[in-house]
Amino acid sequence: MDPQAPALDPAVRGSAAIAALCLRCFVVLAVGNLGVAAATSLPEALHEEGFYPLGLVAVVVAVAAVPIALVGFPAGLLTSHLLRSVHREWVHVLAFALVGALLAGVIVAWVSPDRLGPVGGWALPEGAVGAGGARWWTGWAHRRRAWVHAARSSDRS
Repeated sequence: MDPQAPALDPAVRGSAAIAALCLRCFVVLAVGNLGVAAATSLPEALHEEGFYPLGLVAVVVAVAAVPIALVGFPAGLLTSHLLRSVHREWVHVLAFALVGALLAGVIVAWVSPDRLGPVGGWALPEGAVGAGGARWWTGWAHRRRAWVHAARSSDRS
């Protein structure tokens, strides 16, 4: 598919679409955070404490879910509203990635200003990948749904 072509269903707006986008963002961040945490600390943790990985999963889920619910959902509604006249998918993905990076940096600065350097270095790309990836995934799901619907409609004709 040509990335410059307008999407069949570019509208990822409204509370239901943004809620789905936030859920996808949560999945992207939870899987990414869990993967990084497991790769960096799980081998040592398994030797020390048997249930540490379960606590790690809880922290990873909380770190991803709370900011998305409290900040990401309203920011997603606002961003999608501001992009309502833009029909290029890549612009939406880029805008959501930039907003995600900005919000991640702001959240880290507010919650943990003393750790802004090392944590902020990870938070910015994590926010960009989470929000941008979720926006791409949501757009893909909308396009796929439209393609399936169009194929079924043409089969009935």
